[in-house]
This record gives sequence, C-alpha cells and structure tokens, in this order.
Amino acid sequence: MNDAGTRSARSKAPSVPILVVFVLGLALRLIAIGSRGIWYDDAFSIFLARNSFEDIVSGTAADTMPPLYYSLLHLWMVFGQGVAWLRMLNVALSMGILCLVYLLAGRYLGRKTAFWAMTLTAVSPLQVYHAQELRMYALLALSLLGYTFFFLRLLLEPLQGRSAWPAWAGLVVFAVIAMYTHNLAVFTLLVPNLYLLLRRKLRFFGQLCLADVAILILASPWLVILPGQIAKIQAAFWTPRPGLLEVVQAILAMHTNLPVPEVLLPVSLASSLLAVALVGFEVLRARSSPQPIAALVTLAIAPALVLFVVSYVMRPVFVPRALMLSSLAYTVVAAWVVAERPAPRLVRGLLLALFLVPAALVLPSQTLYQDFPRSPFQQLTEELTEVVSPGDLILHDNKLSYFPAHYYAPTLNQSFLPDEPGSHNDTLAEATQEAMGIYPAESLETVTAGESRVWFIVFEETLREYSQLGYPQHPNLLWLRQELDQGRTLQIGDLLAYEFHR
Repeated sequence: MNDAGTRSARSKAPSVPILVVFVLGLALRLIAIGSRGIWYDDAFSIFLARNSFEDIVSGTAADTMPPLYYSLLHLWMVFGQGVAWLRMLNVALSMGILCLVYLLAGRYLGRKTAFWAMTLTAVSPLQVYHAQELRMYALLALSLLGYTFFFLRLLLEPLQGRSAWPAWAGLVVFAVIAMYTHNLAVFTLLVPNLYLLLRRKLRFFGQLCLADVAILILASPWLVILPGQIAKIQAAFWTPRPGLLEVVQAILAMHTNLPVPEVLLPVSLASSLLAVALVGFEVLRARSSPQPIAALVTLAIAPALVLFVVSYVMRPVFVPRALMLSSLAYTVVAAWVVAERPAPRLVRGLLLALFLVPAALVLPSQTLYQDFPRSPFQQLTEELTEVVSPGDLILHDNKLSYFPAHYYAPTLNQSFLPDEPGSHNDTLAEATQEAMGIYPAESLETVTAGESRVWFIVFEETLREYSQLGYPQHPNLLWLRQELDQGRTLQIGDLLAYEFHR
C-alpha cells in the first residue's frame, strides 16, 4: 500500500458524522430553491432546453457554450417545469461534487482531511450558488473533479494491465463530459500534462498524451464548431484583460463568491487573502508534502496562470467561474493543512474561521440578493399584471430584463429592443433566436407604431451608465417622451416601468 493509502487507513473517523455534513450541504442548496428569482442566464437555459436536441445543438453552436448541459436540462424537464424542480438538477450535481471531494481526499489524504474538505465545500458560497443557478458550472466542476480523481489514481496507485483500463476509461469519459460542458475546460485538462512534465514522469506523460488523443477524437464533433464560437466571443463580449484587481476578485470569489455586500467586503477580502497566505505558507513550510498535495496545488494555481496569460491573446477567459476545479483543489489543500499539518492549533483554528465565518456572513445575503442583473423580475410581472390593460405593450430596454419577465409572465404582450449590431452586447445570435423562437423588436419606432399604451422597462443601472457617459437622459426614454405622453412610473427594486400613451 502506498503512503497515501497508509495514512488513510490510520486516520481516525471525524468526530462529527459525515452524514451531518452531507445533510447540511443539501439543506443550504435547498434554501429558497423555488422562491429565489431567476435572471437572464437562467431563463436563457430554460428557453433553449425546452427545444429539441437539434435546436439545442444549433442554438449553442451560434452561442458560446457546448450543448451538454442544455441537453441534460431538456431531459430533466420531462419530469417537471417548475423552478424548484429544474434547479434540482444542479443540486444533484453539486451533491455529487461533495461526495467526490470526500472520496478523493479520503483515498489519498486521510479521512480527517476528507471530512474538512467536504465541510468547506458544503458551506462554500460559490458552490451553493452554482448548485441553484441554471447554468453548466456545477457540471463543469463535477466532470473536472472526476478527471482529477482518475488522474490521481493512475498517478499514485500501481495499476497495470487490465486493472488500469477502468481508470483510463474514467479519465477519458470525465474529460469528454467537461469538453462538451464548457469551452474553457481544455485549459484545466492540460494541467496534469504540465505537472507530469515538471515532475519528469515522461512515461506517464506519454500515456496521458495518448488519452488526450482519444479525448480529442471523441470531442471532435464539437471542436469543428469551436473556431466560430471563439470568433463570436472576440467580437461580441467585452471583459477587461486581467490585472491585480481581477486576480484579487478571483480569490475573493473562491471564498465568498461575488458580488459581496459592501458592508461585508472588508471582512471577506481580508479573510480571503489571509487564508490564501496561510495555506501557501503551510504548504511551503512542509519539507515533503504528499504527492497528492503537490498535484492539487498545481491544479489550484496553474489553470488561473494559464487563463491569465491567454487572456492577453483572446478574451474573455480569465473568469472565476472557469476556475471551479481550482477552487475545489485549493479547498482540499486547505483541509489538509487543517487536518494533517503539524501547525499550531491556533493557526489551524484561524484557517477554519477564515473559511467558515465569511461563508456564514455571505450566504444569507447571497440568497436574498435582488439587484442588477438579478433583479426582482417576478415581482415586476406581478405588479404589471395588475395595471396593464389588454393590448398594452410591455417593452424592455434589453434582453436582460425581457427573458426572466417573459418566463414569469409568458401571456403578457412583451417585447425587447435589439442590441446594437456589432457591439460588445450583441450576444444573442440569430440562430439562437431561431432555436428558441424568441426575437427582438426591429426597432423602437416600429414596435411602438400604432400602440395606444406602452410600458417601458429599464434598469436603474442602465440609467446610471448613460448618465456617466454624459447623456442627459436615456436615448430611448428621450424618444418616447418626445413621441408619446408619459404617465405613471413604477419602481420595483432596481427596475423602472415607465407608462407612455397617445
């Protein structure tokens, strides 16, 4: 038995049952699962997943992500359409992450480390958030974690001949799932190759390269579409090239997720930076870290470094959500410091507090958050339903408010204005519109022609942005005020509904 296996066998069971941590993680992921509002990204996933597999493929090919998550959501919808049920897909994926974190850490670092790794993952605001968001990031984290598990198994356990084939098959399968889940997964999948080169394990490196060929072959049906998606991202998305601020934001996101309420920001920022410093210091202080720790540290750091460098060639790639595996690898390393390092008890207690206290502070505000772009859209549609008359047009300034409002009130007469063609906001491709059957209005003039009453919906944030650019008022509001008579103004959270009539 290897050293990791020996440590695992000798480790004592944690004082608090694993089942309690599992239940805690599940409870946190179920809080407000049906009442918490959806936003544009959630609604986009729902509208696309409602269509056939053929439409999902064509819609995602014109968009920026592969089709696997939308296809899974499509199958999940067979059993229900409610928000709570739809979110249960990601809850199930997130609970799979909890189990796999425990299995990986327990197998190679001991049960104490596994317990704390599972605990920190269970209460992670980042993990809890993506357990409810109807996007592909929980699936991405699970698939990359599965790939890491089988990589460590092949690296640390003497598997030969037939006994190695299941591990290689598992590695390839999870990698292919990741490739069909998120286009940035490839930057994480290549990190084990880098690790083997740095460790001069050339034989294993050659074997892993052969597995990479199999992965590329299985992912090739989608890889032929990838160049077109990359071109769209370069033209239609704008994210600043990362500097120190973006690096700090990524560290903050791994501990507390973003956005963080202003009142909690100093505590969250200080605790995140101090936690990283403590974990890094203890890893460097260990003269001979276990090989799993060295591999996990590489997986925690290298993807961020690679995406940082690549972001100066293409954009937007340095985003915290693409670092889901890095976050999990870092969490396992931190749990090892708490459980196994011969650090002073005070240091280990401080490190736990730096993870648990910010999570306890941030999780309630994360659950209750209702601000741009996750505004109170359901409340908006409920109030509009009470005041609109038959034939009234509800016109949204952009797709960000239209999509969730249309989900909550599909029978209301709603439309939205198109993004400026060729602008960085022009992200809803025509093929995606066709796949979903959702199209913007041709223009403000044409959509309001002949309408007796129009309700114009706009974010307060949008009005502030135009003001900061030097506009006396929003151009669309200016046109409406010149052409129509303005009536009431409703404010629902950070959403404004302006009434205009002839």
